[in-house]
Parts: sequence; structure tokens; C-alpha cells
Amino acid sequence: MINRINICDYIKQHNSNDILIDLRSKEMYDYGTIENAVNIPMDNISELYELPKEKRICLFCQAGDYSAEIAELLSDAGLEVCDLAGGYREYMRYRLMQNEQL
Repeated sequence: MINRINICDYIKQHNSNDILIDLRSKEMYDYGTIENAVNIPMDNISELYELPKEKRICLFCQAGDYSAEIAELLSDAGLEVCDLAGGYREYMRYRLMQNEQL
């Protein structure tokens, strides 16, 4: 079973042992991403299987659909995986809400 968490919970719970992976294309990643995210586009899925098993892998894509599917595959391969529900879109909503509260 995959741990799906929303962006607010991820920001509160993440630690230095997590690896945050942006599954979007390099072009989208270059346009903007979540702080400390590493870009491994979905086209390079084989690289994901090489990530360290002792770390939690947190995945996101644009809206959360593809990352959920890939999280299932990686979990089946023995990796500890979480999926950021709503993806980068949800992160941008979170950021907008934070700015409005200032």
C-alpha cells in the first residue's frame, strides 16, 4: 500500500532521509519545482529503481496521477515510497494560500 500524503503534511513531516522526486519533464522542472526536488522524468523510470532502499522516496508529477502509478511499481520493488497527492498543482495552491495569509 502506498502512503499518499498532501503537500501540507509532507512539508511538516519530511526529513533529511527523504528523497523528493519530480517526475515531470525537464522543461517543466526548469520552470518550477518543489524545493530540494530532484528531477527524474517518467521516461527515465529505470533510474528510480536504483534509488537507495534505506531512504523514503517521495514522488510527485503535475497532478498526482502518474506519480501514484509509479509509486505502486516502486513499492512492489521493495522501496519505501510516498506519493504527494495533487502533485505540483497542489503545491502551487498551497504556496498561493501561504502568500495570501501574509
